Amino acid sequence: MIKPISISTETLENQKIIYIRFKGSYTEFRKNSRKMFNELFKFASENNLVDKERSKVLTIYDDNPFITKENNLRTSVAMTIVSDKEIIEKGNICISSISGKFAVGHFEISAREYADAWNYMYEEWLFKDKSKIRDAVPFELFVTEPPKNYKDKSFTDIYIPIN
Repeated sequence: MIKPISISTETLENQKIIYIRFKGSYTEFRKNSRKMFNELFKFASENNLVDKERSKVLTIYDDNPFITKENNLRTSVAMTIVSDKEIIEKGNICISSISGKFAVGHFEISAREYADAWNYMYEEWLFKDKSKIRDAVPFELFVTEPPKNYKDKSFTDIYIPIN
C-alpha cells in the first residue's frame, strides 16, 4: 500500500475558489477533466485571478463512491483565488469557499496510485488517528503538475475534513 511522505493538519479560513462541477463516473470525469481545467484556467486568466505564487489547483470530491451511484458522482476541478474583487459566475464557472480543519496527506504518487493514496487516508490513517471526520468535502491539491502518464510521479496533497 502507498504511504504518505508525511501527514499534517491545516486550517483554511474562507479560501475562495472557482470551480466547474462534473456529474458522472470517475472514468468519465478523467476523460473530461483536461477540457474542464482549460476552461477554468481561461476564465481565471481573463479575470486576472491567477497568482503564480499562491493559486493552487484542486479536484474536489462531493460524494462517497461507496454510497452514491457511479453516474451521480459529483466531482469538481477548482482553483484557489486570492483576489478580493467581485467575480461574476459565468457559464460553467461557479464560486465558493473552503473552510475548516483538514488532515493533509502529502504524497508523491503516479496516476495509478491516486486511489491507493485515498484509501490510505481513509482506511489506514483515519481509523487509527483520534481525529473525527467532519461533514465537508475532501479534495486533492496538486503541489506539482499531475502526471501525464502512468509512470511519472507528482506531489499531491489529500485533504480530509476533520474536527
